[in-house]
Amino acid sequence: MSLTRVTVVGGGAAGFFGAIACAEKLGDRGRVTLFETTAHPLAKVRISGGGRCNTTHSCFDPRELVKRYPRGGRELLGAFHRFQPRDTIAWFAERGVELKTEEDGRMFPTTDDSATIVECLMRAAQKAGVEIVTSCGVRKLERSAAGEGGSSFWITLTNDTEFRCERVLIATGGNKSSAGLAIAQALGHTIEPPVPSLFTFHIDDKRLEGISGVSVENAVASVPGTKLKESGPLLVTHWGLSGPAILKLSAWGARELANRNYEFPVAINFAPPHTREMALRELTTAREKNPKKQLATWSPFGFPQRLWEKLVIGAGLARRPRSGRA
Repeated sequence: MSLTRVTVVGGGAAGFFGAIACAEKLGDRGRVTLFETTAHPLAKVRISGGGRCNTTHSCFDPRELVKRYPRGGRELLGAFHRFQPRDTIAWFAERGVELKTEEDGRMFPTTDDSATIVECLMRAAQKAGVEIVTSCGVRKLERSAAGEGGSSFWITLTNDTEFRCERVLIATGGNKSSAGLAIAQALGHTIEPPVPSLFTFHIDDKRLEGISGVSVENAVASVPGTKLKESGPLLVTHWGLSGPAILKLSAWGARELANRNYEFPVAINFAPPHTREMALRELTTAREKNPKKQLATWSPFGFPQRLWEKLVIGAGLARRPRSGRA
């Protein structure tokens, strides 16, 4: 009995999951080898979800689930009918990992530690017999002429080793520098030009200086002049803004923001559902009820005081000390 040799290119979550599925299906009839260019497989899994790893989403209707994806809904629908979040939950539960659901539908391991997911994938790969090769990538892939056993591929690794295999899974992600896109294109696949998605915003604004780490539980971020608008937690960083609200905005607006060369205005509502007019009325009422309170030292909207002070000062509303007094 001849072995089916499977080469998996890429040691991220997709590569590991695909390698495990192949190895478990083939059993003794196959040999699965996973190649990761870096020395650190599953590196992005470790940092995803702020180190907690948002593993899946609690939406179990494929027709609704595809609406949560900025692009590719039609292509994903069939895949989600075959394997969806309910199957993901069961897959991890069978391997000793329980997931929990948060208010926004995101699902995390109950440990709140991405290492739980990393260790689960590593154990499952080892148990299934996947050979994991790190610090070594695939440089070149060529299709061989079809023989008695069907078509196969010649693989050339970055260390110049060459070998033949019957099946190849490319799971290198969409990074422009990834060899996976060039390999797929060389095999005749059409590649949609990739652009960044799920990225944070670099913003030079004095109102954000010195308050990195400040977060708002619910904010609304939008790009004026477009239909782009998302809500959720928002985080101030030392380079600008991050958090789910910003990441979702960049995901849905990936193409449009790329077309704007990543130069665009951003509007943030830190206190939804307040509109500008509602906020003005509430501030007027607060001033009438609390005439002795200084605006910069007291926020009627409940978001972080450090952020409120920055916004008040930025608007020129902070009370200035009288002449001759501290």
